[in-house]
Amino acid sequence: MLKITIIGGGYIGVLSGVCFCEFGFSVNIVESDPLILRDLKNNIVSVYEPSLSATLKNHQDNGRLRCAGDLNQTHENPDIFVIAIGPTTKEDQDESVHEVIRKISPLLSKTRYTVILIKTVTTVGACSIIKKNMQFLRRDLTLGEHYDVVINPDFLREGYAMHDFITPSRLVIGLDQDSRKAEDMIVKLYSTIISTGIPVIYTNHETAELIKYASMAFIVTKTALINEFVDLCEKSGANVGQLILGTGLDPDIGLNLLQVTPGFGGRSPPALMRGIIRTACILGLEFRIMQTVLESNTTRIKNISEKILKRFIDEFGLCNNKKLAILGLAHKPNTNDLCESPSMMLVQEMLKNKIFVSAYDPSLPPNSPNTSRIISKESLSDSRFHLAESPYEAAEQSDMIVVMTNWSNFLSIDFEKVAELMNKRSGDPPILMDMCNLYTETYPKNFRYIGNGQ
Repeated sequence: MLKITIIGGGYIGVLSGVCFCEFGFSVNIVESDPLILRDLKNNIVSVYEPSLSATLKNHQDNGRLRCAGDLNQTHENPDIFVIAIGPTTKEDQDESVHEVIRKISPLLSKTRYTVILIKTVTTVGACSIIKKNMQFLRRDLTLGEHYDVVINPDFLREGYAMHDFITPSRLVIGLDQDSRKAEDMIVKLYSTIISTGIPVIYTNHETAELIKYASMAFIVTKTALINEFVDLCEKSGANVGQLILGTGLDPDIGLNLLQVTPGFGGRSPPALMRGIIRTACILGLEFRIMQTVLESNTTRIKNISEKILKRFIDEFGLCNNKKLAILGLAHKPNTNDLCESPSMMLVQEMLKNKIFVSAYDPSLPPNSPNTSRIISKESLSDSRFHLAESPYEAAEQSDMIVVMTNWSNFLSIDFEKVAELMNKRSGDPPILMDMCNLYTETYPKNFRYIGNGQ
């Protein structure tokens, strides 16, 4: 049974840990933050991911997984060190990885082979520097004989990450070409997956690093492009739903990701795009398409804010002291990730314009300790912002509703009840602005429904 020590108790660290336990291995997770460590030991995960907390509890209970605050409290001579530290506030994410390498290096054994597996996203070329640092720190060890450094990027969808880890579309492994020991260790680690016949791509470190960026670049470009066509539909009178169907049925394009959204956000997409733009700049290249995609996404969120403000002025003659109910704060359903979320950007714009905001998201219970950590202190402390326990509480005394995240359970909302709870205007039903086109097929009665691109 492989012994695995994971450095980092964040999203990727915990997810990797519980999934490696599912494969039958012994896992230790090292987390230096005492609050996060305490939560992990109590099976509390700050990131909402279906079944993740329950699986963590199962493997802590059966003894297969342990959480510790220090490397000295973990496996002695593990087979694999996994570096899975999350995004930091540092400009240079690679430096955080180098810090971990400095802590790991004294623990490597002369009598036992070890793989250093990097899941943290690094800049292209970072692994070459990491190998040089290891050779400097442990001159008594030989690369390829005593240890190897391997890049293993993940391609996980938030909300489906456990499924994507255990049944991935492919495995990408970056290692030295002549490193037979590293390849054998990877086969042991992922034997459960490899036996299913999924593609395994063995390549050099730089290519593995770049595949992660390229994959995300194609995803966000597709998202940004369809959103620009959504705006064009709105101006031209074209039907956005039929446009998506007619375009997506082309097998070279596909319907996947051709969805109406208020824009992309989350921990990874914007940060990865800025990272690859910086890398290209360092290498003397200009990534114009990626720069345009980021600009397009930012502009789209601003346009949504302006559209809502204009609607308030058209309806009421002013914005001050009006109340907006927002359904959905996470950047996508089945996660509580608010990082660069279009909805949270909308909240800030509304608050700047003296509009009261009452928001509801299924992943953010108001009284949960996790929620107070996830939502910015600036929003929580603003008297004009309220986090509701239900869509009905959010709708109370509101003047307009906007849907910002396409949570499936929003389809079961009783909109007759919602309409009764909202502020009444003589002669006109209330407004529902749907930025996800969640209700395009059966839009709620008793509302003036305004879809995105319609």
